[in-house]
Formats: sequence, C-alpha cells, structure tokens
Amino acid sequence: MNVCFFGGGNISQAIIAGLLKGGGFPAGSIACIERNTSKIQSLKSKGILILKIDELTKHQFDLIILAVKPKDALDATKQILIHAPNANIISTVAGITADKYPNTATIIRSMPNTASEFKKGITALYTKDINKSSFKKAIKFFEHIGHVLVMKDEAEMHSFTSVIGSGQAFLFKILEVYLTEFKKLSKGVDVSATEIFKNFVYSLGDQFNQDPDFDSLINKIKSPNGTTQAGIESLENNNVEMIIKEAFKAATNRSAEISNEN
Repeated sequence: MNVCFFGGGNISQAIIAGLLKGGGFPAGSIACIERNTSKIQSLKSKGILILKIDELTKHQFDLIILAVKPKDALDATKQILIHAPNANIISTVAGITADKYPNTATIIRSMPNTASEFKKGITALYTKDINKSSFKKAIKFFEHIGHVLVMKDEAEMHSFTSVIGSGQAFLFKILEVYLTEFKKLSKGVDVSATEIFKNFVYSLGDQFNQDPDFDSLINKIKSPNGTTQAGIESLENNNVEMIIKEAFKAATNRSAEISNEN
C-alpha cells in the first residue's frame, strides 16, 4: 500500500512513527506534502519521500491522508483533487463533516489519536458507503497502528473526537498535577522525579491490565476511614465526574462548531 500525507504535523508524525515501528510498513511506501523546513528534515530522516502538490500527478497512491488545520481542509482538498482527481482521501480533520468537502464520495473521515505512535492507537472511521474498496483499505491502513472503530452515524465522530482524540490531553493535565506534587516531595532523591514518575504511570496500565475494574482497583488501595477514603470523598464532593464530563462536552461542542464554521 502506498500512502501520501498532506500535512506533516503532530498526528501525521505519530501515525508515521507507528507505521515504521517493527518494519511492517516500509518508509518507501510513504510520502508527505509539507512546507515546514524542520518537519521536512524530520520526515526525510525517516526515509519519507517529500513531494510538492503538483507532483501528485506523477504518483499513484492508494490513500491520501489529509492532516491539516480545519480552516485549511477544504482548500487543501480542492488542491488534491486538481492534481489527483481520483484520489481516495482520508480526512483526519476534526469537526468538518463529509458533505462539506468537494467530491464527497471520495472522502473517508477518520479520527486517530497520538497513541498511534506506539501502535496502540484508536481510530474512528466513517464513510457513507462502507462497502467501497477505499474504505476497506482505510481499515487495513489504520490497523497497522492499533484498533479501528467504524462509526455508523457521522454525528458520533464529534463524541469520539472528544473522548478519544482530546481525552488523552485531559488525562495528561491531571497527571501534570500529580507530577508537580511529587516533585515537591522528591527533593534530594538521586533518581530524577520524572523518571520515578514514569514507573508510576506505567504501573497504572499494569494494574488495569491485571484487573480492569476501577472499583476493585480503588478498593485495593482504600481502607475504611483512611487517607484514600478521605481523598475519594473529596473528589466525589467536588463532583470530579461532572468536571471531566463537562470537558468532554466542551470538546464535543467545539467539534460541532467547527463543522458549522466551514
């Protein structure tokens, strides 16, 4: 499979890194259209072919992955279709519905996340015709970097963008608070606080892998009338669940707003 990324930003870099891990997807099968010099150098160092937009006419790609800012997405699609009118385009752009793009029939919407870099990504896919060959290629492509979920309703993409796309950043924000507090306690420790904290984060995944039940995991730490019980009650009294759900809601609403802006 030969693919071309239109845009070499964070999500493209994450997907490409995941594709190249383990040698399952050769660098020679990947091209990118990008103008930023530092990004070009980074991509070239991985063996990625750098193209100009008008060079699309010289190549045959199975998929073109559109990875630009929402404000640039529709113009970029028009440029792609000028030079590759039969292109199968996968949009990674949040918010913009398929019917907003020129030549809607060619568009497959996707929402990958940055865990794709570690081949642990979760990607939502949507198209109006799930039986077309390009959609099957899209599924196969994203399975190289993790799990694929097919959305039956395009409106679900807004929620997926919030929970899986943006949700990692919400968790990172919470973990940032942990690390800040830990650094206050770790003065004088020979190993850096950040290195110790990495093991703490890894252990969360290990514990969940062993027992994927949050109540059970909490009860293993909590004792009646103990310190953990006091902290949990504080979180509940401050309605931490509602705070997180409001963050999801805000991201979902913003995804819908982006759709209406374009």
